[in-house]
Amino acid sequence: MMAEGEGAYGRKTPLALRPEDYPFFEPPVPQFIVAYDIPVKDKKLTWDEASRCLNTLGRDETGARYAYLMITATDKKLTDISIVLSFKHVLFLDFSGNFLTMEALQVLSQMPFLILLKADRNRIESGALGEMPYLQVLSLNINKVEETYDIAQPMLETLNLEFNQIFTAQFESERLPHLKELDLKGNHLMDISGMYPEHLERLFAAQNKITRISGLAMSKLTNLTTLHLRDNKIKKLNGFSEYFTKLEYLNVRNNNITKLRQFRKLACLPNLRTLIITGNPVRGKQRFDTVKGEGGAEEDEDDPQEEAFGEDGPVRRMDPVRVGLLVLLPNLTRIDKDLVTLEEREEALMTKDKQMELIMGEISSDEETEPPTTTYTSEVGGESETDFEDEKPVEIFNPSNTEEEDDD
Repeated sequence: MMAEGEGAYGRKTPLALRPEDYPFFEPPVPQFIVAYDIPVKDKKLTWDEASRCLNTLGRDETGARYAYLMITATDKKLTDISIVLSFKHVLFLDFSGNFLTMEALQVLSQMPFLILLKADRNRIESGALGEMPYLQVLSLNINKVEETYDIAQPMLETLNLEFNQIFTAQFESERLPHLKELDLKGNHLMDISGMYPEHLERLFAAQNKITRISGLAMSKLTNLTTLHLRDNKIKKLNGFSEYFTKLEYLNVRNNNITKLRQFRKLACLPNLRTLIITGNPVRGKQRFDTVKGEGGAEEDEDDPQEEAFGEDGPVRRMDPVRVGLLVLLPNLTRIDKDLVTLEEREEALMTKDKQMELIMGEISSDEETEPPTTTYTSEVGGESETDFEDEKPVEIFNPSNTEEEDDD
């Protein structure tokens, strides 16, 4: 329970509660299959049934009395929920797993103090819900929403639209002036470009069909701190610029990035601290340097975190991909699941010249030997760059094996 007067998500609201204290706002479960072809019979939520769905005792909108603040009526095949207007003290609603349309939800715009609305797994085709003065969290995951330009809520801070039918991101700052978190996971986005609210801080676009992010520069997301692009088809990291001064976390896990040189395009991000790249071809079959003590212990190369022991104590392996990233992006503090170590930073400093020589040699080799399939001009800085159809994983400098390369 927060101090009285502090609203959900740190904003002044009629209720002094923290949404994280309650388990009702959870991520969607993708394995749910919504059968839209099932015939629907009209079913109204009755007063008695709604009363049985009340929960979460707390102070009402005045702060002077206690009341039940939430109705959880999930998986009841409802088509009409107009009876909720009789429960004027309710601030949280969960109607997931019903047969509700946007027309059926419109009645909720008459609830003056609603803070959170969760309507996952329904038959909602639009986000054009009537404006509600205190609504801060709206979740419409696993529905049939196609257009987003008509979503307008003056105080909305979190909008979840996972697993819908969205092909283009169109959100207007004037309609969503306080939106900070947007989740578009599992839609049909081909490009990250689009219109986004200028105050957006966290953008989640995993499991789409994104192939390039060059249009990101046009989005003017100067307040973005988190960008999650896992499980897409991204090969190039064009699109970032010095305007993304607040970006701290970037997840490009399970994409098609084959060249270490792509990550030099992130050098313009002064506050980038966490980079997730596992699952990309650039990782390949990882090779690890073995730092031996005087005992000269031979080491197994299966686990990058495994330690062996020589006469001088633990023998630590060095991941050359991580070291290469630190040469390009020395401000990183976490790569994938592990924090950057002092040993890795020292290795990056000692091998910086050789690493950069290999990366620049890789670029020259590409230009001389690989035929380009598409040439385009980057939207940031006007730099021309060539896309290649077949890229090979980057060669990583291995200071303990300079005479002969291991085929593994």
